[in-house]
Amino acid sequence: MAEKVIKAEQIKKVKDGLDVWDDLHRYAAAGDYNAIDPDDLDRFKWYGIYRQKPNVGHFMVRIKIPGGALSAFKLREIGELARQYGRNIGDVTTRQDIQLHWLQLQDLPDLLDRIYNKLGMFQDFGCGDTPRNTTSCPLAGELADEIVDALPFTREVAEMFRAGGKEFSDLPRKYKTAITGCRSHCAAPQINCASAFGVERERNGRIERGFGLMVGGGLRDTPFFAQSLRVFLPPEMELIKNVFRAIAHIFRDCDELRQGRLRARLKFHVDRVGWRAFRDELEGRLGHPLEHDDSIVAPEGAEHDDHVGGGMLKNGLAFVGVPIPRGRLSGEQMIALADLADTYCEHPERQISATIKQNILLLNIPPAKVDDLKKELADLGLPTDALRLRNNLLSCTGTQFCNLAVVETKDRAKAILDYLEGRGVLDEPLMISVTGCPNSCVQYQIADIGLTGTLFMYKGQKGVEHYHMLVGGRLGAQATFGRYICGKDDKKIKVPAELVHLSIERLMNAYRDERTEGQPFAEWADGQGMDRLAALIEPPAA
Repeated sequence: MAEKVIKAEQIKKVKDGLDVWDDLHRYAAAGDYNAIDPDDLDRFKWYGIYRQKPNVGHFMVRIKIPGGALSAFKLREIGELARQYGRNIGDVTTRQDIQLHWLQLQDLPDLLDRIYNKLGMFQDFGCGDTPRNTTSCPLAGELADEIVDALPFTREVAEMFRAGGKEFSDLPRKYKTAITGCRSHCAAPQINCASAFGVERERNGRIERGFGLMVGGGLRDTPFFAQSLRVFLPPEMELIKNVFRAIAHIFRDCDELRQGRLRARLKFHVDRVGWRAFRDELEGRLGHPLEHDDSIVAPEGAEHDDHVGGGMLKNGLAFVGVPIPRGRLSGEQMIALADLADTYCEHPERQISATIKQNILLLNIPPAKVDDLKKELADLGLPTDALRLRNNLLSCTGTQFCNLAVVETKDRAKAILDYLEGRGVLDEPLMISVTGCPNSCVQYQIADIGLTGTLFMYKGQKGVEHYHMLVGGRLGAQATFGRYICGKDDKKIKVPAELVHLSIERLMNAYRDERTEGQPFAEWADGQGMDRLAALIEPPAA
């Protein structure tokens, strides 16, 4: 490595992120935000703690939830923490976590104590250059038609990372993993650094079920879909753990990725060496070959679906999806959801799941009680019969709290949703992503309609919030990133934020009027010339 080490790497060389735990408590006891070493503020991320914009004394805390699986007891306590310390706000994330805001320095010891000791959860590697939350199907183990129950693997891999400590605490950047045995794309394996996905195949007259393996996915402004390693993994716990450990080690030891933050993700290494060479290196690390199978190229299905439509479980009980508008809940709503789970959900060990589309599922409900539950959810302000757009409109944190965002997103997403629902535009599960910067926390490149924020001149004023728009993103065998809508000069069109709901409405209306029967939005968008798309979204001259 070159002697001139970038700042992020230098900070880790001086002190490991996990070593900030005692300092964090020391700073909290002193109660002086301004006395915190700036490098230690960066290390706080290793325990899921971010400085909250505008960096004047408040923090965001990301609570890790492997596979999104929660009990009523845990969600109720998170709601209490939001009420007590977080100004009554909780955001469900696209990695099945919950984020709290407005935390003060002196709040952190009690909050962490309750997470670790009262809830039995952990914050190690909540953020930073570490293995992030391992995602999974929110109904893992509960669906009759799933290929493999992935939840035990998800939990064990997440615990392996935590227990490994400094084995995994100095990666070049974040390491995102998913393990799913579902037939839907509810865990989006194609956009993770490493993911195992359910595989069902016939061998010698019998059906075998296990996992395929993909590496090198990731979004931001240089997106890549993960590449299949064309292997079959039997559902054996130690094998799955060893595979994810070895991939993390390959990533950890890629010194070329530490030369600059923008190209420090595993996807760049996989793109450079190719999947065959990566598989060779993985097998070398494991010390044994994997079973090669060239037929295992991509996960089944095409729907980017998080099951929020509800249905039946394999045990004869029901589940109910709770659409969470723009992913934001109040503390009272979290507590009320926990109370409803205790009232209606028969299995206390599996009551609630968060989804990667920022929604909530309630599980194991007697079918005869579903209607009563839905009525209570509607009374809570969380109706289950809303337009399906509500299930699929995602929003990042935006400038309200995030230091990287350039536009506000949560209120904008609410305004878009309120307008479209009020107009009754189209009851289709189109994914719309409202993103405040190129980092793609809410996956704008795989959305039917993706928005990414920018600032531009408008009505004689500089720095006015606008959005670029993409259309046609999708997962599955025909996985495609959305394309930016550009004008005649091939430059991305900038739509003023105050008008973007009108552009979305025109796109949706054109799709409604012109689609063939059963035609997905992405396929319709593919058939539109750029001039046509530009005409549909182009704002009037300012």
